[in-house]
Formats: sequence, C-alpha cells, structure tokens
Amino acid sequence: MRRRILFSALAVLVLPACAELRTPRPRIALPLDLVPGSEDPVRSAARLAAAAFASEGAAVQNNPAGMARAAARLEYLVQILASDPRFRVLPPGLLLSLRGAVGEVRLALGIAPLALPEQLVPVLAQLARVIDAGGDTRPAFPAAFFPAGPERSLQRLTQPGPLPEAAMATGRLLDQITDLDQTEGWNGPPDTRPDTRMVR
Repeated sequence: MRRRILFSALAVLVLPACAELRTPRPRIALPLDLVPGSEDPVRSAARLAAAAFASEGAAVQNNPAGMARAAARLEYLVQILASDPRFRVLPPGLLLSLRGAVGEVRLALGIAPLALPEQLVPVLAQLARVIDAGGDTRPAFPAAFFPAGPERSLQRLTQPGPLPEAAMATGRLLDQITDLDQTEGWNGPPDTRPDTRMVR
C-alpha cells in the first residue's frame, strides 16, 4: 500500500514535468518595426543583425536603440531556427554558434541569462522605441530582464563592446541563407520552405 502511494505521488510530480518538456516553446511574434519592408522576416532579421554586429559592432556603438534592436533580432533568430523544422537544412553547428552569440550579447548588456526570448524580444523592441522617441527609459528596463538597473543597463547598451561571437555567427547565418537561396537548397516543396511572412 505504501509503495502504491509513493508511486502515485511520484507520478503526480513527474508527469507534468514530462509534459512541460514535450511542449514546444511558443513562437515569437517579431514586432514589425524590427523587420521593416516586405522581406521574409528571417532573412531580414539575419541581414540586419549581421550588419549590426559586423566590423566589431561599429553600427551599434553609441547607438543604444540600434543595439536593442540587434539583440532582439538575434534572440528571434535563435528561437525560430531551433523550433521551425524548415530550417533543419542549416548546419547544426550554426545554431550552437548563434546560441553562443546570444550568451555573449546578454552578458555584455547585463540581461538576465534565464530570460525567455519570447518575453525579451518585445521588451527590447519597446526599449528601442522609447530611446528613439527620447522618452524616459527607466520604465523600459524591467528589473526581471535588466537586474543592473536602468542607468547601468543604458550604459551597457550604449557601449556594448565588439561582440565577436555575434559578428561571426550572424555573418555565417547570412552567408548560409544566401547560398541556399541562390542554389535552391531549401529542401521540400514550396510550402515547406521559409514563409514569406511570419510576423504578427
């Protein structure tokens, strides 16, 4: 009898955890201002992220709004490439490099390492809008994502450093996507290839 009770208690604890592991991460809805124009959002995010981090991140130095947008695009790319089966044609090592780039960027900006990308992306997008508008940025730095506080976090956004892992990973991703587009290397019929629009 005691064994039955023990096994029942364990089942209550283990089964929800297993269900959680089997549940896919929610798809990120990328804000439209992060991928302007009619270009496919994955290609647009890859192109803009690669340009932002190139040349030792010259485009995002002293550009906190641009840095926030670049970080949001990188977070989106890692999540969508990992969760959408259409991108399995990309080299597996590339995703590992992009995850390393996310870690590098989060460390440089002081972003909480366990922040969920589907929650972080809209926070970064809104932060960029507030900075561009010249508004009060303090409410745009929620402590759950920026534990160092608004002032220190803004300093890090303004001077993030060269970010070599992000530069290398996003550059490789753009090269891979360009090569697959030019060689028609996306596997399967057209409806299994990357969508032309995946933005809400």
